[in-house]
Amino acid sequence: MGKGLMKFKGIKPVLCLMAGLTFIQTIAIILQAKWLAEAVSALFAGAKLQEQAGTVGLFLFAFLVRQLCGLAEQKLAFRFAEETGSSLREQVLSKLFELGPRFVGREGTGNLVTLILEGIAKFRKYLELFLPRMLATGITPILILAYVFTLDITSGIILTVTMPILIIFMILIGLAARKQMDRQWESYRMLSNHFVDSLRGLETLKFLGRSRTHIDSIDRVSNSYRSATMRTLRVAFLSSFALDFFTMLSVASVAVSLGLRLIDGRMTLLTGLTVLILAPEYFLPVRMVGADYHATLDGKEAGEAMDSIIKEAEQESAKAAVVPADADFSWKPESQLILHSIGLKYEEAGRASLEDVNVTFGGIGKIGIIGESGAGKSTLIDVLGGFYVRPRGHLSSMAVH
Repeated sequence: MGKGLMKFKGIKPVLCLMAGLTFIQTIAIILQAKWLAEAVSALFAGAKLQEQAGTVGLFLFAFLVRQLCGLAEQKLAFRFAEETGSSLREQVLSKLFELGPRFVGREGTGNLVTLILEGIAKFRKYLELFLPRMLATGITPILILAYVFTLDITSGIILTVTMPILIIFMILIGLAARKQMDRQWESYRMLSNHFVDSLRGLETLKFLGRSRTHIDSIDRVSNSYRSATMRTLRVAFLSSFALDFFTMLSVASVAVSLGLRLIDGRMTLLTGLTVLILAPEYFLPVRMVGADYHATLDGKEAGEAMDSIIKEAEQESAKAAVVPADADFSWKPESQLILHSIGLKYEEAGRASLEDVNVTFGGIGKIGIIGESGAGKSTLIDVLGGFYVRPRGHLSSMAVH
């Protein structure tokens, strides 16, 4: 879904603005570390606090710019996520009406209801968190690393070597989390469909005296979802701990190198303190991506599920016969709908659900379709509703003006 984000309306201007804000924020982070290190090293050397008022003021200014840029990024991402989520909901609902009841029955009513109601909210959360984190991961570490190399080559090499190790570890954790999330999502779909089916059949179960025995089935499905959720949470907590642990080791390796060279007199306090302040900021975007990965994974899954619905509807629409531009679909008492030799098979080698159906509907009234189970009543209604776009035969309407 990450590559598919570029198809959403208005995302390119948003990404450009957010990239600019991220660049300014990174410069503020570097200046903040520089001025803080200058003030601390000067005070350590015996300078008076009043003499460092200008440097402290610059540090506070850089801190303020950093926070304002972060706040602007959040607001921009939130507004884009809200607009995109609303547009996506309308698009998915429209496509569901095009696909018709057969698709809903196949996917499960509970699953689709949950996807539209909760999936959109999760997808908005995914956009709101993913976009700023993605840009920060691609811009901030590179600028900080370039500045560190100008101060101390050894520290730059250590940061360069440790970052890929951290990223590889994140990928491994992400693969494990994705596997658990797929299981949880499947359990969630089953629970949603089971809940809706239980509500629909509650009256029948009570009539047959089976409502109490159905409790065991509900309990079994609920426990399955609970177990899948707990496994996902265990992976999430473990990955967060491991990510913080490896980040701490990376920063510690930089700190040890700086400390040893400070003791030997091969480095000034100002340089060492600046690099030490910037080291956690270098790893921070990657840590934030890892921390938010589990919070946004279900939103990404929901987005992919909705995208598959839209693509399937578009494929079905592409198969549809071309409707004349001057076609008149207004229905009047004199209008007629004519079906001639209509036939339809779900499978090429299977039995035909409809075979040589010839019927004419006219006027305004109520029409009943009667037949045995499996005779093709629902299929005929789906054909009339336009959910099967290419049945064999000829279907035409005649609207009298």
